Amino acid sequence: MKSILLKAIYYWERMWNLLTLRRKKVVFDKSIRFHGIMGLYGRGQVRMGKNVLINSKESANPGMGCYPKTVFNVPTGSLTIGDDVGMSGVAISCVERVTIGNHVLLGGGVKIMDSDAHSLDYEKRGKGHKIDVPVSRPVAIGDHVFVGANAMILKGVTIGEKAVIGAGSVVTKNVPAGEIWGGNPAKKIGTVPEHA
Repeated sequence: MKSILLKAIYYWERMWNLLTLRRKKVVFDKSIRFHGIMGLYGRGQVRMGKNVLINSKESANPGMGCYPKTVFNVPTGSLTIGDDVGMSGVAISCVERVTIGNHVLLGGGVKIMDSDAHSLDYEKRGKGHKIDVPVSRPVAIGDHVFVGANAMILKGVTIGEKAVIGAGSVVTKNVPAGEIWGGNPAKKIGTVPEHA
């Protein structure tokens, strides 16, 4: 009985997610997989490659202690996710452009933002949304990158292929290919073995 109920829940969650993707005119492959219900907001363009895995359930990635729901907020920008990408409880805010390469793993609670979300000028922030124009710059994550749990990737950052970002890091600068970065703000702490 329990397995039948679990299958029914999985089926309902998958159908809900697929309907959401179609309603938002997302380009995606039928190989997409879900655990839980994702959030998708805005009218921007979203494209996803083959074999994308979106975990939005704590049970899909237990022990991470992160908010379990994966959310894409794409009000005006363009979000592109490559093939064989896995993510758990990730939040992506895309005002301009976020590009994620192939074979990328985004750990539990990772946040990616291509803008400041609000103006740095306190007067503009205080006078309302119409003049509160945040600075935005594209984010690009290369192929075979691993981003550890609860890391933040901020506007204008490019992460080179095969790089590793440590858990809890705040990335404010470009990361060269094959390097390991960690800390707040993140800096180079090592080299991926094949690049040593």
